[in-house]
Amino acid sequence: MKESEHKQVAAALESALGRCRTMVDGWPAVIDLVAPRRKGGRAIESGIPAAWEDPKRLLELPRQQLAEQLESDRRSGKQAVILQKLADWWRNLTRNVDVRLALNERSLRQLEDISGISQEMADRICLFALGKPVAPVGRAALRIGCRHGWGELESDREEWQHWLRHWADVADVDLAQLVTWIDQVGDQWCRPKPQCDGCPLASFLPPGGPREPGGDD
Repeated sequence: MKESEHKQVAAALESALGRCRTMVDGWPAVIDLVAPRRKGGRAIESGIPAAWEDPKRLLELPRQQLAEQLESDRRSGKQAVILQKLADWWRNLTRNVDVRLALNERSLRQLEDISGISQEMADRICLFALGKPVAPVGRAALRIGCRHGWGELESDREEWQHWLRHWADVADVDLAQLVTWIDQVGDQWCRPKPQCDGCPLASFLPPGGPREPGGDD
């Protein structure tokens, strides 16, 4: 992406999608990230039941009971195991200090080592729950970057993260806001089969249309 495009693309995203709620939301954000409430197969914005606000209380729930509560709240009961592992991690992380000050290399490794937590999800937890400037590199970012010629699929995670952070810095946009916009574009338009009509980024495509990740175009 050319330097001059960073602000133009961000402005197009804001004009089409508006500003979103991206405040750091602590433990509730972890639940909504890992076990989002769904309607008709799509994730929707949601808060969490009061009974889950304390990770210790969630950890103490019998696993089957938690799974049933998740299902009744239109979330996947299969995430009960992962949520209780995360509740234990969060409780240990916040035992004596403010959570946003507690994350260090050791606790980050512990998060990444939790079975069922991908590198992308760990990065999302750091960004949306802890307010750390970590850019999650998901399928939406890869598709958007590759199809617009802004990145290469062969680039490593650090290169993609640098691109996202640099884009946010140059455009003077909060990183969490930029990632939210990217997720929205990926959900509505930049799917496995691109649907460019109406996409706020369509005018930024290279001549000839989108370049498929890994393709020769």
